[in-house]
Amino acid sequence: MRLIPVKKRFVRSFKSKDGEDVEVRLVIRFQPKIHWMPEIYKHFGKDYGRSFLQREGSLDIEQVIKLHNCSDLTDPKKEAYQLRVIEEIRFRLLDACIFHHIKMDENDLEIQFLLPEY
Repeated sequence: MRLIPVKKRFVRSFKSKDGEDVEVRLVIRFQPKIHWMPEIYKHFGKDYGRSFLQREGSLDIEQVIKLHNCSDLTDPKKEAYQLRVIEEIRFRLLDACIFHHIKMDENDLEIQFLLPEY
């Protein structure tokens, strides 16, 4: 398991409040807390960052996205609204990281909401 920070990209589509698909693109940096490495490895495996985002992160993001309309999340004119949604996701991810003893670099978190391209 790596002790140095890892940067992970996460791209997935979620259903919004109005039933439309919203693609969420997330880039985040993680680092395990050294004393908790055996427990982190047991729960998430050697690629803990990807597993964490697939298990915990996707649940939190899905819960937030389904509370908002697609047009509010993807309209570039509603940047203030999107920033509040990003803060909610950031808070939930940070809470999950603390629970699983993983450090999250809050300054290196990037989230975009897009319409999916099929």
